[in-house]
Amino acid sequence: MRTIRTILFSGAFLGLLLLFPLPCRAAGTTIREGVYAQGISLGGMTRTEATQAINAYFEEIADASFALVCLNGVSETIAVSDWEFEWDTKSTVDEALSLGNEGSLIQRYKSQMDLKYGNIYLDVSYQVSSEAVTETLETLGDSHDSPATDAAMTLENGSFVITTTESSGTVTDTDATLNAILEEFADNLGQDMSAEVVSREDTPSVTTAVLEQIEDLLGTFSTTYSDSTSGRKTNIRVATEYLNGTIVMPGESLSISDATMSRTEENGYEMASQYSNSESEQAIGGGVCQVSTTIYNALLRAELQIDERHAHSMVVSYVDYGDDAAIAEGTKDLVFTNNLDNPIYIYGVADGSTLTFSIYGVETRAENRTVEYVAETTYLEWPTERIEVYSSSLATGTSVISGTLRPAVTATLTKVVYIDGVETERTLLHTDYYAASQQTITYGTG
Repeated sequence: MRTIRTILFSGAFLGLLLLFPLPCRAAGTTIREGVYAQGISLGGMTRTEATQAINAYFEEIADASFALVCLNGVSETIAVSDWEFEWDTKSTVDEALSLGNEGSLIQRYKSQMDLKYGNIYLDVSYQVSSEAVTETLETLGDSHDSPATDAAMTLENGSFVITTTESSGTVTDTDATLNAILEEFADNLGQDMSAEVVSREDTPSVTTAVLEQIEDLLGTFSTTYSDSTSGRKTNIRVATEYLNGTIVMPGESLSISDATMSRTEENGYEMASQYSNSESEQAIGGGVCQVSTTIYNALLRAELQIDERHAHSMVVSYVDYGDDAAIAEGTKDLVFTNNLDNPIYIYGVADGSTLTFSIYGVETRAENRTVEYVAETTYLEWPTERIEVYSSSLATGTSVISGTLRPAVTATLTKVVYIDGVETERTLLHTDYYAASQQTITYGTG
């Protein structure tokens, strides 16, 4: 009996196929009547025509604007194309062409029946870039938000003075606003689209109560630069001013290269000598490495966590070999993390002769515990001869000496901990290798 029913059903279906024949899809097939995409009737269109119609619809949307009402009530207009608005025409056209033309006999028959007694509405997949929208919100937030104000203080005559008390603010809730924008696209695509920025409370990260904890000197270090050129002195002062007064909260990290800003004339820096690939050259910002070296030694004495540190390519004169920390934008940096339970305050002063950095916070180390940093030179060799060159631009019998004589050096830096004056711990921090630098004597032949 089961076989008979199957045969009967098959015969009935074949009868339906005779009433509603299902042609095979061929090149040049058009979309069946009753198929719509985004409200556009695609019936009777070829692939090319349907593609052009859908693209024209979405290109008009891409050229339109989205109105965004910021927290201060100001309405900003953003081009939808700025948000990398994209759509998938091909998938929709493929699906439209397949309806009633592709698939199994049953699938084609069902599609034809759906179109015979009604319409089929397809959605075109589209998207905007969440990253691009977020970038817009952050940019607008810089102009229209009211962020919280952190408490601030300064060190005056040996005492800390609170200069600014904290206050809460209101800023853009980026995630919530992004969702509101995406919902507006979904609800009103192709119409005048707008949304209001969603706000959230912004709380200060640094409060007066937190700053009032800072009172103890954790570490300090000084270097001298009285014989530096005017440009180098300026650079040391400028970099020190950028760092002075910086507060680093527990768990926060600080890049000294970033904190001292790009070494440009716009940021206050001047031309001075610096190292590059084991050579001395003139460059904007020369001398900033003395700032990074000085604060590095202060950080060591405060026993803060050093995340990144680099030696110079050649030895420097203002600290012992192995005791330096070079920075160079994009290649070398000094980065540390406040691994203490309380905030720290960086105090820096450059008076034209002496550079000093001091780290203040809350002292939790035992009084009978002391720390020493030992720099040791394990290899040193001076170049024995000058490089000789000849130049017709100098008169015969004259000569000029250029460059600075520096030794090739291997040096180590070791941390030694004492309890009641007795050594209890010794840790090798790093071993550094410095290239030699020879002087060049140029003889005149002109």
